[in-house]
Amino acid sequence: MQGADGDRRRAGPRPILSRRRLSDPLARPDAAPIVVVQGPPGLGKSLLLDDVARRLGPGRVARVDPAAADLGAMVEEILAHAVADDAADPPAILLDGVTDPDGDGVRAALRAVRDHDTRLLLSTRTPPSWVTADRLLDGSIHLVGLPELMFDAAEIQQLATRFRVALEPDDRADLEQTTDGWPALVVAWLRSRRADATLSERMLTDLIDRFVRLEVLGDLSPADRALLTDASAAPRFDATVLTLLLADQLGVAPDGPAALIDRWATAGRLLPASDDGHWRLPHPVRRSLLAQLDLERPGRRAELVTRAVRLLVARGRTTDALPLVVDTALDKATAGSVVRASWEPAVARGQFDDLLPAVNTLPDDVVATDPVLLLLTAIAAVAPPPDLETFARRVAQADRLVDQHRLSGTLLTIRCFQIVLARARGDAAAAVAVERSGRALIEAATDDERREHLDRVVYFDWQTGANRLATGDLDAAEAILGHAATQARHHGIAWHEANSEALRAYTSLLRGDLTGATRQSRSATELARRHGWTENQFTDHVHLTRGALDLEHGRTTGVAERLHQAQRRVDRDVVPPAARLAHAWSMLALLSGDRTAAGHAELLTGDDYATNRLPLNRLLAAIARSYALLARADPKAAVQVLDSAVAPPRHAALLAVARARALLAADDPLAAGRELAALGDLSAVPLTVRADVYALHVESALQRGVTAEGDVHQLLALVERTGARRPLLLPPALRSGLIGGELQLPPSGPLSTLAVELAALHRANTAGPPALSERETEVLLSLDGPDTLSEIAKSMYISGNTLKTTARSLYRKLGAADRYEAVTVARALAILPSAH
Repeated sequence: MQGADGDRRRAGPRPILSRRRLSDPLARPDAAPIVVVQGPPGLGKSLLLDDVARRLGPGRVARVDPAAADLGAMVEEILAHAVADDAADPPAILLDGVTDPDGDGVRAALRAVRDHDTRLLLSTRTPPSWVTADRLLDGSIHLVGLPELMFDAAEIQQLATRFRVALEPDDRADLEQTTDGWPALVVAWLRSRRADATLSERMLTDLIDRFVRLEVLGDLSPADRALLTDASAAPRFDATVLTLLLADQLGVAPDGPAALIDRWATAGRLLPASDDGHWRLPHPVRRSLLAQLDLERPGRRAELVTRAVRLLVARGRTTDALPLVVDTALDKATAGSVVRASWEPAVARGQFDDLLPAVNTLPDDVVATDPVLLLLTAIAAVAPPPDLETFARRVAQADRLVDQHRLSGTLLTIRCFQIVLARARGDAAAAVAVERSGRALIEAATDDERREHLDRVVYFDWQTGANRLATGDLDAAEAILGHAATQARHHGIAWHEANSEALRAYTSLLRGDLTGATRQSRSATELARRHGWTENQFTDHVHLTRGALDLEHGRTTGVAERLHQAQRRVDRDVVPPAARLAHAWSMLALLSGDRTAAGHAELLTGDDYATNRLPLNRLLAAIARSYALLARADPKAAVQVLDSAVAPPRHAALLAVARARALLAADDPLAAGRELAALGDLSAVPLTVRADVYALHVESALQRGVTAEGDVHQLLALVERTGARRPLLLPPALRSGLIGGELQLPPSGPLSTLAVELAALHRANTAGPPALSERETEVLLSLDGPDTLSEIAKSMYISGNTLKTTARSLYRKLGAADRYEAVTVARALAILPSAH
């Protein structure tokens, strides 16, 4: 069927969510000529093809009824007419809801599409036999299957926003367990949570159960249903685990375990559970099959899992056995042995998420006699919200059960946990004392023993680096954390590498190495993304560092969001970096004049955070309180806060800068100048702090009406070296002098456009970033290249006059005089990426 009426009828309603991550690649000119969207019902296959058709444009897609009697002839006729009418390109053919993709009609349509060099878009429940691996590899077919069609977190959030449903963490967990991202089920779940909902929770459960039984599993053969039902006993499986689960059925099954997995995955019945060949059933499907299994064969599930667990442990595959223990009620002896055997692999990964639910099922008399199980219960105690007393008690119990005189992985883990506990209590001296004890153990061990426990040695080094950061010894912290990250990288210990890089990035920031901090925070972010750790605790320092880096470059746009991401994890962290986050909030308050940010800073500086008693944190908390008061126009109180502050060794300049800033705000430039002059030699001071010293020297001179030319030159050299802009933006007289031209800038080089850059940054920080239209953004991206304006106009298919009008509007919004200044400002505002 063809024509406008048929198109409207088959297109259905406009999709409630445009899935650009799926539709954009399919609508590109270089997309595969054949697109197959395949999977069970309720995945939005038709809506996706509708979206692709809209993106291709009017007249570019011809919809054909796949149930037509002579499908191949209809497609051939449509394409022949297009060629006869001299169409620039034959339209793509869209076949939505194909019931028999291997039928003669579809194959004839495929031939017609190939002969006319156009595209075919097809949706079906059944996997076509002509979608082969070689055709997927060579790019002639693009298959969109079950894993891709499931909603991701961002799409669920967009949909929740459109439904006006607020998702709390508990809601997200319930939504995940109920729907597993299945589009139709997500929509139904959100409908049930609306204020005007007519769909009750009971009705939703019944509807989902009926949908899965009839629509998703309804076409299963009895033999396949029996196999899939037994497979549902495991939360995840590979071919080996599946073999153990189906041991009494594989003799009559037509396929082996690996072939079964391939067939089920191709049919859209499985989702990948990991990158290492493990698969799982979608949660709603597994829930339905387990209900049937428990109803028809009580005890069968525990029997299957117990058999699989025992055989896996016997083969040394405790990591694969552990999810089965957690998911199923087994006898305590079996569960305890699996949990204990899983300890070493978990330490190497740094991931205990699977172990903790299992250890929480064990009775205390089993736990109390085993140091490994005690350490696991200690870890469970500091899962959010942290319970330090239980953590300390369990670590002490474990410590009493191990040999104190010989290096072992368990003893070194205990020392690491004792260091964590000391820092969590704000006791830096105790943390260093435990560190000395652990270091003596490591140094007394043989090379073979150190190699045997390398993952624990790396963990200990990471804790040592954290100790140095807490006491303010930044150079030692950088060296130790850098060594730990390198060791972890070389030996494939990604968890410890990610943690070390996260803390190292913040250390580099404090040392004034903004380039290193950027590189290390990216490394930690990429490791977290690659391994699924983006919600893990160490990322609080990643978000904090990335927000602070933006502030150092003089930008406040988006920083509050980054700091909120860090703050959401602070109260979940056993050693919360409250003072460090407070310092970033206070700097945001000074740059933007945002008193709410000042309030966030003050809330994080109190004694309710024991980690604020650590030496460097204590100083940062005092500075954050003073800066929050400055943001609230109370410089006298800011000075008083700093009167009792004590700087750890090598941080006198940081305290002097804060005091001088407060004194300048209190109109006492002479006292500020004396504070800075007392510092003497600045060669050991971090470059960004040194830039602050010279910036405040200049501010003091400007307030007193005297020249500061030498300090200006030193300041500009430091700013060019570090890339920082914050030191220039905070002092008001210095900022005005640079923007207004009273202070001379180099006539050429990287700082020649600094005045325009600072003006744009200050304007964006206090009044908001420039709002660029889509066309202005496109023009800006083109300006950052070698093309002339005439060439840019041609590439955008607009006239030269239109381009000039758009460019003038763009320059005005950015406060730039020409394309070069516009690009410079856009890079400063992070609208365009940095040239470095």
